[in-house]
Amino acid sequence: MSIEGVVLLGHGSRAVVDEANQFLIRMAEMVRAELGLAHVEPAFMNPRSLRQDLAGAVRALVDRGVRRLVVAPVFLTDGLHLRRDIPAEVERLRAAYPEVEIRLAAHLGCDPRILAVILDRIREAI
Repeated sequence: MSIEGVVLLGHGSRAVVDEANQFLIRMAEMVRAELGLAHVEPAFMNPRSLRQDLAGAVRALVDRGVRRLVVAPVFLTDGLHLRRDIPAEVERLRAAYPEVEIRLAAHLGCDPRILAVILDRIREAI
């Protein structure tokens, strides 16, 4: 499947610390550039972030004509959002947009590439 759009889904932070949400926004810009996709949207699980949620991001992509998209959770651990909330929301969105293929990517997890960044940060501190 070739994709037309991506939703980067993060937890998000309350509006009072909105700078924390900038990480996901910058990451979406980097994914857009790296994949050469015009349609990459950040989305946030935390309703207090006052930022676009998953449904809003998918709606924005569908409104721009995207019919094949991937939801990529930017989560390290497999907690309740990944086990329950996100799959349930993706199923609701699939039902709401039956003409759209929505795939759910795996979360970041315990990946050796993340270990490499952690080790780099440790070495920088030493």
